[in-house]
Amino acid sequence: MKGVLVTGMGIVGPFGSGVASFERALREGARPFTVTSPAVSTRAGYIEAPVPEAVLQVAFGGQGRTGELHPRLRKLGARAPLAVQAALLAASEALWPAGAALSGERIGIVVGGQNLTHAFEQEALPAFRQEPAYVSPSAALRILDTDVLGCVSEAFDIRGEGMCVAGASASGNVAIIHGARLVCGGQADACLVVGALAELSLFQMQTLVSIGALGGEFFLDAPHRACRPFDRRHGGLIPGQASAALLLESAASARARGAEPLGCVLGGGIVLDAKSGSSPSVDGEVGAMRRALADAGASASHVSYVNAHGTGTPLGDEVELRAIAEVLGERCAEVPVNSTKVVTGHCLWAAGVVEAVATLVQMRAGFVHGNFNLDDPLETPCRLVGRASEAADIGVALSNSFGFGGINTSVVLGRASDSRA
Repeated sequence: MKGVLVTGMGIVGPFGSGVASFERALREGARPFTVTSPAVSTRAGYIEAPVPEAVLQVAFGGQGRTGELHPRLRKLGARAPLAVQAALLAASEALWPAGAALSGERIGIVVGGQNLTHAFEQEALPAFRQEPAYVSPSAALRILDTDVLGCVSEAFDIRGEGMCVAGASASGNVAIIHGARLVCGGQADACLVVGALAELSLFQMQTLVSIGALGGEFFLDAPHRACRPFDRRHGGLIPGQASAALLLESAASARARGAEPLGCVLGGGIVLDAKSGSSPSVDGEVGAMRRALADAGASASHVSYVNAHGTGTPLGDEVELRAIAEVLGERCAEVPVNSTKVVTGHCLWAAGVVEAVATLVQMRAGFVHGNFNLDDPLETPCRLVGRASEAADIGVALSNSFGFGGINTSVVLGRASDSRA
């Protein structure tokens, strides 16, 4: 892949709305995790990192961003599900940086996400059971993952190629790779990549308990300590809610409209394990990272930072550290490794885009955020960032995402000045 520029970034999550808020959370180690008590569960409570209700109330209550598209955005989002509202906010920040506006047939959209409507359907079921005939006609659209795609395209008058892509927890990276391919292949001058927010139903939460993937049960009295990537007390993933957006653009398009590049996507790799289960594979993860580096025209010697998948699941963390060590070789002792999930929770389908934004934020600002709950690190030759943020000079970074079903992905991100873009 010939590298493509990143000319816009947007995000909304448990830390609030906007890239500036996200950078503060990464620097300071904000961990906005809370305990919820579900109506039906085998546990006393779940730990999550939700989007604050106030963020959405301000945005869709008339006090948010002003501009030509704001009334349309507010109308589309006013009564929409959370995934749509968050996507609209993230997309608005990514699409409205300096430079002439983008719209029309030469800009595309790729939404990364799947199973976005389970919580919506759970909330609608009581009314349906009472009187099925009163189901809202809009529900026929709301129950489709493409509702996010349709609302974003309408809000910003995007008429080019569009799609939703799924790869379980790797969906965000899959979307970035496909969006970059659209621009590289000339199908679009620019492509908006959106990681869709996961609003889990009680059934979905219980499935994570049943498979042994959900952590936090021993930290109900201290939820900010529950998400523990690479720590010996890691007990499983902690869900987080976020939506993030990247605007990928060709150099010619960016120059023509006077847009300032924020970074670039140099390459990406997707490798399957040929296994349908949830167990991670060293070979698959190594293969994805090496394929991404080859796609970028880079090698392990170029890598100066790894944003790990780092879910806080015991087997997942151990396998990923082995894979990173194999890819980096002797350099693994000097390349900093952290997991953004310690700040955001596991944002599931959006994780890849959220963590790409985190990587570019750290690259531009010259730091790596801490693994803030790393009290007792796993034994590894990799250089895990400690419990505090550190200054860092990041030139080329790997950002990993791995999904159930043996889906291994990695993207290579670089500075806007990288000649490969």
